[in-house]
Amino acid sequence: MTKKKDTDSSPEEKPKISVIDRRCSAMEDDETGELLESIEAAEERLPTYVEQLKKDAEDKDKRLREYISAFKEKNSENDEFRGRLQKENETRLDQFKANFFARMLPILDNLKRATQSAAQSNDLESLQKGIDLVINQFSRELKDNGVGSVPTVGEKFDPKSHEVLMTEETDDPAKDGIVVEELEPGYLFKEKLIKAAKVKIAKLKT
Repeated sequence: MTKKKDTDSSPEEKPKISVIDRRCSAMEDDETGELLESIEAAEERLPTYVEQLKKDAEDKDKRLREYISAFKEKNSENDEFRGRLQKENETRLDQFKANFFARMLPILDNLKRATQSAAQSNDLESLQKGIDLVINQFSRELKDNGVGSVPTVGEKFDPKSHEVLMTEETDDPAKDGIVVEELEPGYLFKEKLIKAAKVKIAKLKT
């Protein structure tokens, strides 16, 4: 018996399977991301000397603001101090004026009494005495407060304290430029001229 050759049988074909390894892709993505972050960080990071310059500039700006703030505060304190000082000076000046007028008022009262007495009695001698009393009282107040008279008659002419209104000729060379008459008194306050004396001086005849 002849065996029938099995020509129809053929090895069964196996299905093709393709495997995609995504691990490598994921690793590459992670490495790429890290690399990009490193690059960005490097780009953001300035060189050391530039960072130092930036820090120095920030420190100087901070100190400048502190100096400006301190200056404004100090200037405000100075303004307050000047205001207080001006107020104190004005207060002292007002006190000085009040004391000065308080001393002057009795002199005015005496002058009024002298004129009233003279008017009632028609006594010129009493009026003269009253006026002399007032003059002496006023002169004493001036002296007590540092006011003195400018020396005149017999003194050498001094343009710093004398004002020449008249001259008279003289044959004596020693009298040339000497004050011979006081036409109006001058006054000093603690050696400072407050009013020049008006005088007549001798002038050598030429």
